[in-house]
Amino acid sequence: MFSFLRQKFGSSHSLAFLNSAQFLGALNDNIFKLLLVFLLIDVQGANRASSILSLAGAIFVIPFLLFSSAAGVLADRFSKQKLLVLMKIVEFTLMFLAIFAFAYKSAWACYTILFLLATHSAMFGPSKYGIIPELVASDKVSRANGLITSFTYLAIILGTFLASFLTQITNRNFPLTAGFCLLIALGGFASTFGIKKTNPQGSKKKFNFFFISEIIKTLYSVRKKPHLLMAIFGSSFFLFIGGFTQLNIIPFAIQSLGLVEVDGGYLFLATALGIAFGAFSIGKLMKNRVELAVSCIAGLFLFLFLILLYLFSSSLYIVITLLFLLGAFGGVFIVPFDSFIQLHSPHEKRGQVIASTNFLSFVGVLVASFALYLFSDVLSISSAGGFGIIGILTLLFTVIAIARLPDYVFPFLLRPFYKIKAEGEQLINNRTMLVLPNAHPKDIFFLMTKFPNIHFLIPREKSKKPLLVKLLYSANFIDDMNVDSLQELGARFVEEEKMGCLFLYGPITPNIFEKSFSLKNFILGDTFQPVFVKIEYKKREITLFLSKKP
Repeated sequence: MFSFLRQKFGSSHSLAFLNSAQFLGALNDNIFKLLLVFLLIDVQGANRASSILSLAGAIFVIPFLLFSSAAGVLADRFSKQKLLVLMKIVEFTLMFLAIFAFAYKSAWACYTILFLLATHSAMFGPSKYGIIPELVASDKVSRANGLITSFTYLAIILGTFLASFLTQITNRNFPLTAGFCLLIALGGFASTFGIKKTNPQGSKKKFNFFFISEIIKTLYSVRKKPHLLMAIFGSSFFLFIGGFTQLNIIPFAIQSLGLVEVDGGYLFLATALGIAFGAFSIGKLMKNRVELAVSCIAGLFLFLFLILLYLFSSSLYIVITLLFLLGAFGGVFIVPFDSFIQLHSPHEKRGQVIASTNFLSFVGVLVASFALYLFSDVLSISSAGGFGIIGILTLLFTVIAIARLPDYVFPFLLRPFYKIKAEGEQLINNRTMLVLPNAHPKDIFFLMTKFPNIHFLIPREKSKKPLLVKLLYSANFIDDMNVDSLQELGARFVEEEKMGCLFLYGPITPNIFEKSFSLKNFILGDTFQPVFVKIEYKKREITLFLSKKP
């Protein structure tokens, strides 16, 4: 594993050790959580499986809600590498205590250790993800996230398998299996010493025990960053789907397929393997780009596979195939969102933004636990029916995401069908303002496909505003092109590193700029320099002609 990562990231071997520490931590989380479930089902009976799983899921997620904000503050104040070392010491101690909790078959002791283990993971998260941009170049963050996510779900694969396998080969000797968790924790502790030492970010932010207000403030502070909030909600929704699937799979195996709980643990391997495959593949395919449109398309497939799980719940081979595909498109769904969050979060608040994302993500996991309890114990809905309901919710979320991210979705869909080239592209620099006369709404989408960082200034004419264009974040409709409004938009373009395009429905006349003094000063003055665009359509080949003259 280390040699593979060194080939991909050159001298950045620190990422390999970070991945190892994360991998072993995720492995331990999943082994211990499933061992606890198997132990309590063995003690309390299979008819209590849904209740045990929903309670264990809720207990595991609550620390992420309570301590994510504090973890983000620590990650922004202290060395992230030192925090990772400290957390691994805590993990080793907890696994030592777990041996005695399992030996006495104490439910309260097991749940207490699960709560503390989740607290350790909550504190580990912001440092783990926040340190990635400090270890690799920005153009490798997507691939790094793909590897981290794929190895995390490889850990889930092995953890799910090992929990069931160890339970069987030890003849349900749970204290012995806890000793195996202790060895894994020792390996994770050793891995943290291979991570490059990082400097504290020097944040002076203090803890706030009213952490929810801190989460709200952090989310509110990033709302002006284009699409960042949508990416945060997308990442969080994935944990809701994944959390419900992991909790529901054992009751599903018992009810729909007639398997025992340990066999149900094996069944989740298909989903985890799919997530690892999907996350690794999309991280490699995206290379230097972050394609949020891919997440939206993957969401539609998640809806499809969840509905098919409901319809074909009694066929083992179809279920295994669907669980793998569900995982694969889940991995494709999450990586663009996580990469976007890490790249576009304010540098000085990256730890807090990631912590806020974790908070919302584990709200999703907690809701998944309550949903499992609601469906099974209150509404008496089958586990297969639960998958169907989650599928419908996934479709609703995906439709909202597409409506919020049309700037990414529509150019992405056009790209395979049209060859778009630009002549005179060398004229473009960081002070360019494209000017497009005789514009048609469809021109917006082809310009966005060629120049993903473009923003449009469109004179407000009610008769020429298609609904599709209104939805675009990059379309700025202007009532009055006065100096203040134009300068405000110009400052926004510069801050977001966007290129502007003046979108004129009519032709350029000799006095087009003289009609508006402020527009003349804005385009021909010190803010931007004009580059005029003419678009030529030839079937599936589109050419943009750029020139300094109309």
